[in-house]
Amino acid sequence: MLDHLGEAASSQRLMTAVERVCDAGIVTPDVGGKATTREVTDAVIRAIRGSNE
Repeated sequence: MLDHLGEAASSQRLMTAVERVCDAGIVTPDVGGKATTREVTDAVIRAIRGSNE
């Protein structure tokens, strides 16, 4: 969606954050994890913020 809106850099930052969180094993039960949606979301937000520092 972000790519479609012309926000390629934001799209890449979001995808990188999601991949880092998944690689760390922070995933919801539907994909084999134990984290809540809120925990995954918070982890993605932390990853994005960390990439901005």
